[in-house]
Amino acid sequence: MALREVFGVKLGFIALTGAITLVLLLELPGERVKGAPSFEEVMAELDWRAIFFYVALFALVGGLERTHVLDALAQALKPVFTQSYALGATLLYWVTVPIVGIVEHDAYILTFLHTIKDLQADGVAPWPLWWMLLWSGTLGSNLTVAGAPALYAALNICQREEDRRVSLREFLSWSVPFTLVSAVVCYLIGMLIWVMPYAK
Repeated sequence: MALREVFGVKLGFIALTGAITLVLLLELPGERVKGAPSFEEVMAELDWRAIFFYVALFALVGGLERTHVLDALAQALKPVFTQSYALGATLLYWVTVPIVGIVEHDAYILTFLHTIKDLQADGVAPWPLWWMLLWSGTLGSNLTVAGAPALYAALNICQREEDRRVSLREFLSWSVPFTLVSAVVCYLIGMLIWVMPYAK
């Protein structure tokens, strides 16, 4: 994977090639490798709901990137930073928290990282905003399973191994208070330590 740019291959191609090669190495020999499960057993153990969830999630993110919805939001917020640094940081933080609860946070954060970098040309200090973005993006993604796919995987494992289904209402009863409290605490710390020293 480290040399993928040299050879000009995509990560998806590397992953699929590795998976197919591994299947062929285990299935083609006449005698089965000792202790190795059959291909059918491996396929039956896969969590197909999680796989299709990830496929749909990244298709949504790809659609938002292609239609430039996130870029339009970033450009709409851009003038605020030059007028009031503290207000811009506050808007960035609290707009990010609910959005990344619905949209996978990586694409959102990457889009706004570029916008913040561009603000440096207008004399706006970027690194305090980067920290505010990363904190709000990371904490806000805990709001729903759509924001942090690892939560979806954890819920599926809980359901499969503990035979316990967590309803949406029960999940939100944990995630909403946790997200709000942690977001408020980090907002206050971020504003005090990073943003206010740069505010004009």
